[in-house]
Amino acid sequence: MATPFLRSLRASLDGELWAIGKPSALGIYNGLELFNRFIPIENKGITHFFDTVKHIKGLKFERSISLPHSMRSALLFFLAGIRQRIGYPRNKRGFMLTLCVKETIRPEPTVEHYLKILDALGEKRLYRDPVLIVTHDEEKRYSEDHEYRQKPYIAFIPGAQYGPSKRWPPSYFAELADLIYENMGYSVVILPGKDEIEVGLDIKNRATYKDNMDIEDLGIPDLKVCISRAAAVVSNDTGPRHISTALSVPTFVLIGPMDEEYTDYPSPNTIRFIKDVPCRPCNKKTCKRNMECLYGITPFEVYKKMEEIIGGKGHIESSKKER
Repeated sequence: MATPFLRSLRASLDGELWAIGKPSALGIYNGLELFNRFIPIENKGITHFFDTVKHIKGLKFERSISLPHSMRSALLFFLAGIRQRIGYPRNKRGFMLTLCVKETIRPEPTVEHYLKILDALGEKRLYRDPVLIVTHDEEKRYSEDHEYRQKPYIAFIPGAQYGPSKRWPPSYFAELADLIYENMGYSVVILPGKDEIEVGLDIKNRATYKDNMDIEDLGIPDLKVCISRAAAVVSNDTGPRHISTALSVPTFVLIGPMDEEYTDYPSPNTIRFIKDVPCRPCNKKTCKRNMECLYGITPFEVYKKMEEIIGGKGHIESSKKER
């Protein structure tokens, strides 16, 4: 959701734009040609952190922008002595910034949240929609590693690092997978997140048509390709749903306890399911009310909307003939 901001910033700069972050996350930006260079930083303790501070200090940057709201990201640039330090003053870190971006009281979409940094810098908003690209090299590597995957498929994203309150029940995912195969003919690829393989196995064990389900534990470049080739994606309200939307794949999102204002941006590719029970949005990681907001979204309801948008059994056969 930072890509509209980053693309606009890139277009406004005469100089170089460097990124600092986890190497595992860099693949998300492949193909967008945003950054001149990348400085890796991992959670490897205080020695690694201060080594990074020293390295950044020696590069003599003119300006730094902290996109995360963490104290750590602001401290990194503060200790490195960068002259201009821009970001939101959350978590009592405002004293480390030279330009604090003004926040709103009400929840706002994350895309808008980042774009307001451009406003504070006096730059134009040149882009507003999240966009990602799958590169030729990513396509080639994925094809070599997944030659067996020829049948059209629907991708399931059943996890949520935020907490269990955002996870649609495995039994619901399994029921939806059976409905999809019986009535639409698609197989299902389950894409669990970090430490969520058990969730994928639980779904597969509950499904009737297990032979038509795969579980893939993928890094970000392969995840992008897998999602881009899916006929559709069914996802909890979690990070990869935004990858799917940015790749223009029909994305059916199961919204639970979180306020949808945080992720509300114009997108013809996103179909949201929301049950307005009295207690939502609570934004809590765990639920003490039997997860009424998520359990109220039925597999049949999701299936019917999918059938309406991407078609039934005849869709697969006709699309094969057109090719």
